[in-house]
Amino acid sequence: MNRLPKHVTLKHLTAFVAVAQESSFTHAAKRLFQTQSSVTSLVRQLEDALATQLFARTSRRVLLTAAGEEFLPRVMRLLADFDGVIEDVVRYGALERGRVGVAAAPSAITQIIAPAAAGFSAQYPAVRLYLSDDNSGRIQRKVATREVDFGLTSRWADAPGLRFDPVLEDRFGVLYRADDDRLRPGRDGSMRWSDLAQRKLVGVVDETGIMALLRARADLPIEAGAPFYEASSTTSQAALVKAGLGVALLPALAAERVLEPGLAYALLTRPTVVRTVCIIRHKEYPLSPAAQALIRAIHDYLRDAPLPAGCKRLPPHP
Repeated sequence: MNRLPKHVTLKHLTAFVAVAQESSFTHAAKRLFQTQSSVTSLVRQLEDALATQLFARTSRRVLLTAAGEEFLPRVMRLLADFDGVIEDVVRYGALERGRVGVAAAPSAITQIIAPAAAGFSAQYPAVRLYLSDDNSGRIQRKVATREVDFGLTSRWADAPGLRFDPVLEDRFGVLYRADDDRLRPGRDGSMRWSDLAQRKLVGVVDETGIMALLRARADLPIEAGAPFYEASSTTSQAALVKAGLGVALLPALAAERVLEPGLAYALLTRPTVVRTVCIIRHKEYPLSPAAQALIRAIHDYLRDAPLPAGCKRLPPHP
């Protein structure tokens, strides 16, 4: 039969522990900044609720009964756990603890999140970071299933449950071998799409924002959305380009990450193609204080970051 007492509160338990430790209602009242009568009343209410005498009162001292002695350590553990829970939540809100998970395109991690996280971690050293580099399709799924707090990449597909906050415009260009005599930028440093005619393209596998954007543009050569070679990452793309297999179409931020001696990069024009890098978050679930702080750190970093030509920062979403 369930005979759990009703109306037992933390006030009752706190008064009980104070009287037990002080062996005096008077001293317990002083410790709790209450009147002696209120402490006495709380203890009597607790004993009535439990239908058990917890103290033996004498003219000189207040002593625990056998039931009280058994009750005391368990109540002390309960109050300690309660204080610990409250403290943890307060520390969580004050960014003195917590964890932020972010999934992002490799270029976004290298050139945006990592440098922004350096300042963030200096300000909030107790908050742990988890970074996952992935393609746009999987990033959207990770945000949708709340595997991470937010993502940073270009949109791969429409998703009603996700919110896309633009942070950066990133213009497309061509990555090619620096010794390729057939490709030479114009006076403004850019090339035309027509300059790439008859060149084999090195693309990336599906579910990337890069390929989704190129395939959605009807004004681009058909080869742009159907490259001859495919690689699993921009790093692999750059390796194939360096080996002389073809050229690669990359946004400026991604190209900056893989540029190395022997490779060159030029922005493309006529037409100009731009991807929008977004912070992707779940519409229904609010961000944690730590995730919000990291997003602010990203915007703060982008405000003064030395971005490659072809990149344009966008104002923070309200």
